[in-house]
Amino acid sequence: MEMWLGMKWAINAAECVQRKYEEGRAKIAEGGKLLQHADRHVEENATKIAELSPKLAEAERATVDVEEARARAEAAKEAERRSRATKLEEAKKQAIAEYRNSLEFVVLLDKEVMEQCEDLIYRFKRFNADKKLNLNFVRDPPPLPERVTEQMVEAYLRDRSRFLERLRIGR
Repeated sequence: MEMWLGMKWAINAAECVQRKYEEGRAKIAEGGKLLQHADRHVEENATKIAELSPKLAEAERATVDVEEARARAEAAKEAERRSRATKLEEAKKQAIAEYRNSLEFVVLLDKEVMEQCEDLIYRFKRFNADKKLNLNFVRDPPPLPERVTEQMVEAYLRDRSRFLERLRIGR
């Protein structure tokens, strides 16, 4: 029986080794298949990389071009803004110069100056009643605008002086 048990033990050990050997071979075959599959993927990926690398380089160049175009656009926009501001300033100066040369401005200015003069004359007369005021320094009045007559100006001054007198009396 011992012999038989020894044989049984040896057969079991051989079967166990045989099984492990076959499992190892199956694992090696599976690993080989995985390696072949991985090699195939590596080749496919290399092909895809070869196909996409020019596109990537082109996209990078396009990105650089876009950034350069953006910088040029910003510079142009800033130059246009400065140019526009300069033109606007020149237009303002021209409009002001034209308005200052216009008859309307002259009339308004003369009116303001005359009001100031009347106020100064009134103050002078009020606070220096015993002194005589020489008005020869006042220049000739400006020409009247269209549709304004001497009678209209005289009526305006009369009404204004009455209004000012009422204000002075009310003080």
